[in-house]
Amino acid sequence: MAFIAFTKVIDFTTLTAEQRRELKSILGSREKQLKKAIRDVEIALSRLERSGSKPRKRKTGKGRR
Repeated sequence: MAFIAFTKVIDFTTLTAEQRRELKSILGSREKQLKKAIRDVEIALSRLERSGSKPRKRKTGKGRR
């Protein structure tokens, strides 16, 4: 899966005061969501690093008879 980055530039001079307030609130909530997601990923990665790998199962001497 490829990631394509794109940017859309918003000209704040053409926005009304109401639109600017609404845009700031939307971007603020989105920023909080993204920061929480990053924090969750960092916690998960640290847990994975601490857990290490599971030991392999060892064969016992019982074999087929």
